[in-house]
This record gives sequence, structure tokens and C-alpha cells, in this order.
Amino acid sequence: MRSAILTAAALLHLTALAWAGEDPPPVTGSHAALSCDECHPPSGLADCKQCHEEKKNIHPVAVEPSIPIPREFSLDEGGRLLCRTCHKLHAGNPATKYLNTQGLGVETDRAAFCARCHGERMVRANPHQARQGTRRCAFCHASIPDEAGERRPTARIDIVRLCDFCHGAVAKNHPRNVDPSLSLPKGLPLGQDGSWNCATCHEPHGTISTTHYIRPEFAQHFERGRQANPHVESYFACQACHSSSVTAEIRAPDFKLRYKGDINILCVSCHVTDRGHHPTGVPPPFFMVDEIKASGKNIPLDAEGRITCYSCHDNGCSTGRQKMRARYYDGAKLESELCWICHKQKEFSGINPHREDPKLCTQCHESRPIPGLSLGLMAVPKMICLRCHDVKPHPANADHLKVPSGKIRTDSSLPLGAGGKITCVTCHDPHGREQGHANRLRDPSGSICQLCHSR
Repeated sequence: MRSAILTAAALLHLTALAWAGEDPPPVTGSHAALSCDECHPPSGLADCKQCHEEKKNIHPVAVEPSIPIPREFSLDEGGRLLCRTCHKLHAGNPATKYLNTQGLGVETDRAAFCARCHGERMVRANPHQARQGTRRCAFCHASIPDEAGERRPTARIDIVRLCDFCHGAVAKNHPRNVDPSLSLPKGLPLGQDGSWNCATCHEPHGTISTTHYIRPEFAQHFERGRQANPHVESYFACQACHSSSVTAEIRAPDFKLRYKGDINILCVSCHVTDRGHHPTGVPPPFFMVDEIKASGKNIPLDAEGRITCYSCHDNGCSTGRQKMRARYYDGAKLESELCWICHKQKEFSGINPHREDPKLCTQCHESRPIPGLSLGLMAVPKMICLRCHDVKPHPANADHLKVPSGKIRTDSSLPLGAGGKITCVTCHDPHGREQGHANRLRDPSGSICQLCHSR
């Protein structure tokens, strides 16, 4: 039985807090069973590894951080990371691993807490972007693969615990948006005991063709399992999104949506292979909220003020004519007001991403050039081009951004998009030099139209 008697050092520690006008807040969760002297011995604060196995700790400690640390987070006298840099036992929340989130406005959001140091989407330390430097491999692996790729690296700890550290998937009871009747396609990796794990469905080293790094073979299999298209004018289509088929019950605030009312999960359950979608589940910055209010446009956020798929897309249910469309986008004129309600167009168009500068690649691509790999785009080409260019229907005032008719045979020198669709980059080379190439057309002779229409 642990002793409940306070040592002199612990009493002095608590007395110091009292002299400072601060009462020591209570310890919560499993740590509440500890006596004060177990963490506050005469020699000073105890080391957390006396109770917690050091090898099970995922985040590095006792090292100097290589990125800026907000002043709210404490370091030791040598400027090195401590367990209490991120954790706070007194008055901490055991549901969030005692993370020191008080006063940061992110009490229940682990990702937002980590972003305080590591940046949005963990850009400063994202281990899934390991190709940007082998140092990131060591976050997940006990060994780093050699250049020839012959040595297979091993995970530092159980892969589920490893993934859960950043993603909190266990607490979310994931996967909750997977059809339980949908069997796995053959060839996906399983655990040593033949069970599913995070890497079964997700490619931890990234993929440029799917959302959330879902393995392409699983994504295609997954999409084939969807049972109804909700974007058609049909009474039965309602059941694809709503748990109730009674129209009177489909009302705010939750609209009886499937997947526990999470509209982002609902959309991604079908659109898993749509890459480059706008960030969701995050609140827009305060200045963007002011821009939205000033515009008078309807950009709906969720109950907690966060962006959802429905913020930019409208399925037309309120009009009785179900058809998914982007808000404030004129497909006939190829004009969009939507992006510029929140973003400033001058800031985007003021940067020329077509210059030969690797730093500008991420204006259009998901990452900088990686030898031997093709770069994924941030969105479909048309939406990227619309950020800076007024893409009017052309040439000859005709909309060419579609699959050409059977009468047209496109030249092999003109790349087509997914499904054989013509895109902006079919005729224009975004990496081409302007000199001698008007509007960066792929054929500098001025007869590019004849490549398709003279046959």
C-alpha cells in the first residue's frame, strides 16, 4: 500500500505554492492514487520512467527541440524536452493523456495541441513525409532502411499504439465508417496474428491518389461497396445519408445523418479517392470569419464553428432538387466566387508558381520534387488554375474541360486527366517556358487545335 504521509520536501513544495497564493490543484485519474511524496521526493521531482516504461514512450525527451517551442511549454534548465513539457498531472484531463491544454483553447483536440509546435498537418515533423529526410523514419521505425531498400525496418512499438499516438483513432472507435459486410480485398497487409491494423487500410508512407493515405486498392474496393447515390432526385436516395427515411424527422441540428452526424466522415465514406479536398474539421481563422460575415454569403459551419464539406458544397436537399454543386460557382462561365469569400485572390495571384523554383512547387503540388516519384496535385487542375486565372470557356468560346466525343482523337502529345477528360494542362504546360510558347501552349506553332480537330 502506498504511503499517504507527506515527506518534508513535499510539504515544503506545497507550502511554497501556498505562499505564492496558489493552491495545488488535485491530481486526477489513475495518478490520484499516488501520494505526493512519490512524485515529490526530497531529491526533487521524480522521473516519470520510474512508473512508465521508457521504451513505450513515443515522443522524444531529454533532447533539445529543433523547432520553436511556445513559451507555455516548459523545458529543463538545459533547454531540453521533459515529460511535463506536454503533460500536466495536476488538474490534467486523463481522457487526453494529461496534456497541458489548459488555456490554449484546444482542451479536447489532440491534433490542435500538437500543432502548437509542429504546425498545421504536422508539417514540421510529419513522419508520413519521410522522403523529405530519413530523420523522420526514426519516429515510427527502430531502424532506418538503407539506400538500396534491402533492410526492412521494424516498428518501434505495436503499430496500433504508434498510430494512435498522433491520430487518437482508438478513442474515436475507428473504423466507424467502414461497411462491416464489406470483406477486405486480397493482398492487404495484416498483423502477425492475421488481424487488421492501421496499416492494413492506410499506407503509412503516403499515397498521392487517395484521402487519408488510404491504400488505393482498398479505396477502389471500398467505393464499390457504396449502395446508393444520394445526389439524385429520388426518395430512396435519402437513405444514403440519413438514418431516417421520414422527411419530418430530418431536421436540424443533426438531420439524422449517418455516422453519428459527422458530415465529413459521411462524405469521405464515398469520396475516398477524391484527392486534394479542402481541409475540414477545423475552424477558419478569425479574420476569415469576419470576411464571411462581411460578404453576406452563406458559408455554413458546424455547431462548433468548423469547416465541413457542406461549407463549400450544397446538395440541394432544401430545394427538393438533389444535385451536388459547389456554392457560388458558375460552371457555364467557369467562374467562382467561393474561394474569394474567405481568401484574398491578390495574395494567390501575386505569386507565380510557374517559375523554376522548387520552393514554389507546393503552390500546386502536395510536396516538393522527390527523385523517382511523380508529384500529386493539391486539387484537380481546373480548381488550381482558377486560383489565379479567369478560366473562361475557350477556345472558340467552347468548354473543352470534358471527355472528348468519339469523333475527336486527341494527339498522344496532349495529356488527358482521369477518365480521359481534357484538363487545363492538356493544352497548357504549367512548367513550360513563356518564351516562344504563347500562354504556355504545348504546341508553339499556334496550330494546337489541329492536333485534335484536323483528323
